Amino acid sequence: MTNPKGDNPLSGILYTSSAYVLWGFLTLYWKLLGNVPPFEILAHRICWSFVFTMAIILLKKQKFHLFIYRLNYFFHYKKEFLFIFIASLAISANWVIFIWAVNHGKVIEASLGMYMTPLISIVFGVVLWKDKCGLGRSISFFIALLGVFLLTVKYGQIPWVALSLALSSGIYSYAKKCTRLDALVAMGYETLIGTPTAVVYLMTLQIKGTASFGTNLINTSILLMGAGIVTALPLIWFAEGVKRLPLSTVGVIQYITPSIAFLIGLLLFKEPVSFVQWFSFILIWASIMIYIFSSSNADSKETRLLQ
Repeated sequence: MTNPKGDNPLSGILYTSSAYVLWGFLTLYWKLLGNVPPFEILAHRICWSFVFTMAIILLKKQKFHLFIYRLNYFFHYKKEFLFIFIASLAISANWVIFIWAVNHGKVIEASLGMYMTPLISIVFGVVLWKDKCGLGRSISFFIALLGVFLLTVKYGQIPWVALSLALSSGIYSYAKKCTRLDALVAMGYETLIGTPTAVVYLMTLQIKGTASFGTNLINTSILLMGAGIVTALPLIWFAEGVKRLPLSTVGVIQYITPSIAFLIGLLLFKEPVSFVQWFSFILIWASIMIYIFSSSNADSKETRLLQ
């Protein structure tokens, strides 16, 4: 596969790996904000992400002109705006569910959701894009489904944290695929949509005197402001990395994030893992290996056909 930017693929691996490593360790970041309600963290994350993203866009004149141009474009093409709006809602839901999971002892289940995300994408691809699933991917999906079923039996209820994270990620990816916007500009719009509501919510908390920001806990205020940077930075790295690498390579690297989250939950937060959970994870990991193998074969065949 030719490299569209002419860069060494190593730079793509560094960019993409850095993004997924940071996403994995964000589990610890949200744990530090365990004294702050999840929706307040979400509101700060949206606001400060918008500030940080717009600061970068303003520094790059080409990006700023594109941001203004596309903003006018949305008034004429409402379907494109609808997908941006859906993406904004999906990523906000994903953020708040993950933050809640971290601060309620559900990191293991959250990591399961991140492992399941590519498999949910298969379903979206087949149902919405009419993609050909193939035998290998079909097998990987049903093995993962068995793992989720066992967890459901174990819990006595549907593992909604894992499924919600996977579904919100799948919806976000689908909406992004439908817009095909520049990553930085798209993030500007996504955070812009949520910012007015987030600002009103934070102002309400300040008026009531229940806000965590600006209190005597200076570290909390700094961490809330930093939420924008740790949100935007890995997305920018990911956007740079994915331009330089085949999607099959990105697909393998993405499992860094749930693996880090799983180990943090297991080793640092000492979350219990039962035999059924271990067996379910083994099924999920097996399905991932089958998925990666089948995807690599499919990419190789496609490359040979294009040559």
